Amino acid sequence: MRKSGLVLAVLITISGCSNSDPAPSPEATTAVASPSSGEASTTTTTGDGDLTCWAATPAAGTPAISFKDVTEETDLIRPLTGMFGHAAAWGDVDGDLDPDLLVGTFADRPQDRYAVRGAEEASPDRLLLNGGDSFGVDEGLPETYGRTSGAVLVDLDADRDLDVVLSRNVKDSQPDMAATEIYENVGGSFAAAPSGIDAELGGRSVGVLDYDGDGLLDLLILEDRYRGGASRLYRNVGDLRFEDATRAAGLPMDLAGLGVATSDVDADGDVDFFVAGDNLLFLDEGTTFTQAPSEVFAWPSEGTEDDPAGAAFGDVDRDGRPDLVVGQHFNSTVDFGIPAPVRLFMNRTEPGGSVVFDEVGQASGLIALPTKAPHVEIVDMDNDGWPDIVTTASAASGTRPAVFRGLGSDDGLPRFAPPEGLGDPQYWVAGPTADIDHDGRLDVFLVEFEPSLPSYLLRNESNSGNWLSVSVDALHGAGIGGRVFIYQAGSGSDPDGLLGSADITVSRGYSAGVEPIAHLGLGEIDLVDVVVKLPDGSALTADAVPANRHIRLPGGCQ
Repeated sequence: MRKSGLVLAVLITISGCSNSDPAPSPEATTAVASPSSGEASTTTTTGDGDLTCWAATPAAGTPAISFKDVTEETDLIRPLTGMFGHAAAWGDVDGDLDPDLLVGTFADRPQDRYAVRGAEEASPDRLLLNGGDSFGVDEGLPETYGRTSGAVLVDLDADRDLDVVLSRNVKDSQPDMAATEIYENVGGSFAAAPSGIDAELGGRSVGVLDYDGDGLLDLLILEDRYRGGASRLYRNVGDLRFEDATRAAGLPMDLAGLGVATSDVDADGDVDFFVAGDNLLFLDEGTTFTQAPSEVFAWPSEGTEDDPAGAAFGDVDRDGRPDLVVGQHFNSTVDFGIPAPVRLFMNRTEPGGSVVFDEVGQASGLIALPTKAPHVEIVDMDNDGWPDIVTTASAASGTRPAVFRGLGSDDGLPRFAPPEGLGDPQYWVAGPTADIDHDGRLDVFLVEFEPSLPSYLLRNESNSGNWLSVSVDALHGAGIGGRVFIYQAGSGSDPDGLLGSADITVSRGYSAGVEPIAHLGLGEIDLVDVVVKLPDGSALTADAVPANRHIRLPGGCQ
């Protein structure tokens, strides 16, 4: 386990806190490493104890996953026209706690291809600010036109605001198209940063992790096999400048992939990553990576351009270990009518042992899908306490994503209900989730590639159980790479009281970014203990946290 010179452990006890009724002022205990001795000393301070950012009562009734199309009522129709949409990312750009939406597009087609649904020409990439009831275009993002294939919103310069990363699938025949770029957030406007990222680099998804433990977030930019697989790891050296660390970190120079997922797979305190495409798992050993055995991840194809696509970690069986789901970008499902599955790999790694995964997709009920399913996530959509698998395969006549509802686990084998309404081969490129309206239910944005068809913002209207979402203050790198564990109240960190876990990440799925918020469904449980294990070896804890609220550690949202 890698540890920094600063070890932080926060213990906060709250009871019945809400937006309207602040909790009593408990004592918060903070252990801070002594610069001289390196040993932890303890100081005690008193705060108001209100960790709650927002709260919401769950919708009553039997859990069921349902959505409402709110694209038009949130004013997203116009700014999403003229796009070959290929990337989407959520993040709170303007600091109002509402997740904003970044949408990337391919702008390399003949202009008449965009002249549908009211568009006159190609639209640039759009940053859309969430005003609560509607979204508006942020004019502070420069109008650039490229082949945007991946996107994240993340604070790369540790100045407590979100910067923009756009990964672009550059073609040699289009030298005038915008390349992969980082835009610095400067007081709400954005300026291209002299990042040092190779202008010739083409990219798909973007991974974000602090692989070397220096407190700065690094970038993994994936390139697909069609351009020779030139994926690159970029080390953050400060001031939004990056250096190519691929070879030095022990990674292959021809690594090819479409999607990336990050998590501490082996529970050693370092953030590992999986690349969907080559289907390889890399374990962080401090400043270098080793490749884990990959035979279990092998995935046969039926024809050309049959590729694994998005990837996501999640604790499917609630045992505290991150399991892995991988989507598919198989042309064979569309061209030849050959159904293809998403695949689920259960993490069977024992403490201190070798990394072991077991593929259980078919056995757990993940039926093959009649179309592509590039983007995948493991999230609890109905808050019943059991994670579901969200895909961007279409259901319900092309208006809803196909969701495999989690039904529980039987001796380590999860069970899923197959999605209803699977129809004609149709899919969306990406579909990242976020709680856009703070009602405790994760909503979905489905970005459409064909300009003639709409993208969808779908509000989750599922009858649901209790819930809790957790974020970490920006001073701790927003906790990216950390993992949130929840326990029965009063059990502390007793494994017998474990209720589940979730990663804090901005790298999930395919061509997509998500908020660094861990969302956990609780079912009927209304009080939990929370432990957040951070990549530097520190931990943040909160005891007796009431359900149905978003909390931020260590200091709340004041």
